[in-house]
Amino acid sequence: MQAKAHSKKAVLGVVLAIIVFVLVITLVPTTKDGLKPQGRAALAVFLFAFVLWVTEPFPPYVTAFVSIILLIITKAWDQKSVLGVFGYDVIWLMVCAFILNSAMENTNLGKRIALGLITKFGHTSRGILLALITANFALSFLIPSTTARAALVLPIALMLAQAYNATPGKSNFGKLLMLFNMQSNEISTSGILTATSANIMAAGFIEKAIGQKVYYSTWLAAAMPVAVAGMIVSYFIGVKLFPPEVKEANKEVMEKLKEQYTSLGRIQKDEIRALVIFLITVFLWCTDRWHKSWFGMQLNPTLVAIIGATLVLLPKVGVIKKWSDVKIPWDLMLFSCGAYAVGMALDKSGAASFIIKSLLSKVDLTNTTLFKIYAIVMFIALYSHIIFTSKTVRITILGPMVISFAQQIAPILGLDPNKLVVALALPVGFTICWCITLPPQSKPNLIYYSTGFYSAKDQLIHGLLTVTVAYLLFLLAGPTWFKLVGIWV
Repeated sequence: MQAKAHSKKAVLGVVLAIIVFVLVITLVPTTKDGLKPQGRAALAVFLFAFVLWVTEPFPPYVTAFVSIILLIITKAWDQKSVLGVFGYDVIWLMVCAFILNSAMENTNLGKRIALGLITKFGHTSRGILLALITANFALSFLIPSTTARAALVLPIALMLAQAYNATPGKSNFGKLLMLFNMQSNEISTSGILTATSANIMAAGFIEKAIGQKVYYSTWLAAAMPVAVAGMIVSYFIGVKLFPPEVKEANKEVMEKLKEQYTSLGRIQKDEIRALVIFLITVFLWCTDRWHKSWFGMQLNPTLVAIIGATLVLLPKVGVIKKWSDVKIPWDLMLFSCGAYAVGMALDKSGAASFIIKSLLSKVDLTNTTLFKIYAIVMFIALYSHIIFTSKTVRITILGPMVISFAQQIAPILGLDPNKLVVALALPVGFTICWCITLPPQSKPNLIYYSTGFYSAKDQLIHGLLTVTVAYLLFLLAGPTWFKLVGIWV
């Protein structure tokens, strides 16, 4: 029955995508001063890909390949530009991030950090919940993959559930254990530029649009306080909704965790090398504002990532002995290229700008304010995650649209277009990882949901309340904290 239902959904998704594509190509008019033919083609491909990414009749990377073909044959964007996306900084940064992630997996460094926190703070139920939240935030700086972090922490979380005799579907402690792991995985990622490819793409869209770099340190300073505050509030919401039924851990299982931590022994040479390389990489990312005065040149995040990746691969220096130990998800790489090409084509062809102009012509903006516009944009950005199953797809759709919107309304508000792009599009980037309300919205969501400790309804209630708090935090941060760190007009 499930196979038949999925087959019908797949057919429906493909048919709907084709219908949308044909309708745009045949019915949307083009004009000399309005929407150009290449803009119409880019819009058709964009909506075609959007329908397929939402309905998911086949893997996202297949849609990416089809979209690349359509962009070229419809002349929405020239072949050299479309295929040249694979050479963009954002793609290189993602590849290097996965090389660094492989270095973490090839040593016990990540496991040592997580177990160390747990054995030290995990003697009470609330202590272990806070320890795992802290561990997820710490690992976000070291492992640039939400899926890898979930895979690393999940076995430890399951062992801790056993320590508290938590039964799936019945234990509130077990429910909170998995919900907080899932949420802290995603929310911590929102505060770090290099913690996921979607963040990198968000910064890339801004840089390509206005030629202004988004510094690692700026992203961290602006977004991490919101992430920390949001997670603190989420913790109190969670323990109020689902009060943990136990206070202390099962001593026997805690002893096993201590034994596992002890069995790691003294930190090994490869762990020390990996740690030093990661600290060098993170230090260079965090100090990007001062590179020019230190080195006489700017080391952008991509170059820093390449340096880090080179160090972990370098014989006698790194921790990766052979290339087969490197795990790069090329399906994600190719999907990202296709998604990025679709978003860029929409922008370069003028289609995104045309859409915004069309909307603006029907909206009276004479009495509006920057804060009202910011509130609307942030509401759309935060809650739009409910209909998406990919952070990368979401930023591909939202990024170019918000950038074009900012550029169009800047003269109306009497503001610098470039500054307004940063004020609106960068906070939108901060929201991309707040996808915590339903299981299908990300891989970590599915990983933790699969444990059976909480229901989709539990996640929806807790997630919506947390996202609503995040929305209020972002509204507060806009004209205050964001202004202080220099991203508000």
